[in-house]
Amino acid sequence: MNEYHYSDIQVGQTESFTKEITPEMENAFRGITGDENPLHRDDAFAQSVGGGKFKSHVAFGMLTASLCSTLAGVYLPGKYSLIHSVEQISFRKPVYAGDTLTVYGTVESKLDGLDLILLKVKITNQERQNVLTASMKVLVQQ
Repeated sequence: MNEYHYSDIQVGQTESFTKEITPEMENAFRGITGDENPLHRDDAFAQSVGGGKFKSHVAFGMLTASLCSTLAGVYLPGKYSLIHSVEQISFRKPVYAGDTLTVYGTVESKLDGLDLILLKVKITNQERQNVLTASMKVLVQQ
């Protein structure tokens, strides 16, 4: 876990990590949220309603988005983070069980006096396709 203080963080600084989406993660997320939509569990249903654009059931978009929490809480800034907001989330491509995602966070700006950083977030799959973009405001606790 990183322990960046506000003064340590520079505009343009980037951190990243990878995570494989597993059926166990999908099942745990389903259990937490109660989301039983067949798009997220039934391959045949996903293929039929997607007109062939989905190769199998689609992982929960918010499961993918939840990796923003890991980005801030573990990597940038890490230990001293408190997420203020996650904005402009855009789901660019479907994510499937077995996909390996790489999460990138880049510091776009800092708001001195508030000890707040603005992160540009990009998540890509193993084919380097963007699957999610977002902006995050993160307070850096001192």
